[in-house]
Amino acid sequence: MLGRLATLLLILTPLCYARNHYTETKEQAWDFSAGGRIEVHLSYGDLKVSPAEDKRISIRYTMQSEDAGFIPKVTTKFEVTPSSALLRVGGPHDGSIDVELKVPTQSNLYLRVSAGDIVVGPIEGDKNVETHAGDIVIDLPEHFDVGTVDASTHAGDVTAPWGKPHGWIGGSLKYAGAGKYSIHAHTLAGDIDLKEAEGMEAQKCPCD
Repeated sequence: MLGRLATLLLILTPLCYARNHYTETKEQAWDFSAGGRIEVHLSYGDLKVSPAEDKRISIRYTMQSEDAGFIPKVTTKFEVTPSSALLRVGGPHDGSIDVELKVPTQSNLYLRVSAGDIVVGPIEGDKNVETHAGDIVIDLPEHFDVGTVDASTHAGDVTAPWGKPHGWIGGSLKYAGAGKYSIHAHTLAGDIDLKEAEGMEAQKCPCD
């Protein structure tokens, strides 16, 4: 009898410490014009931006936490016109919100994340990207018309097909191209990787 009771306690003990995981996903979409400006603010979570197959913006965000009260406290603010969009998604510290955003292939991006990684697909346009803690990866489209580039991290590495990164613990890179699109990327703690498209010829900075 005691042996059976001990076995039962061993089985039930892990269940006493198990925590519930609460998750919920929502989606929304809008018509949008190519070449518009899209501004995104996210509190805690990863942000992925990829090109859409049509002239629409679509957002899919997954809220997750071990606290049942997290999801009802998540707030959103979406203000979208045919040429500009402001998307805000925020929540308490005891959970995270992962956002997948699809935008027209030609869009100007302004992205801010409090803590999390940012991944941007091959989108033609200006890119102004910052996170306080996380990696930044920007895939460059073929024949990207690069203008000024300003990338920096306080703790991490910077890699790019132009210029020469500087720094010891952190890294920074500045490049002045003749094109029309600018890139600004900054993180306090994380790596920055500006990735060239396959077959794209890297341009060398004359100031290396």
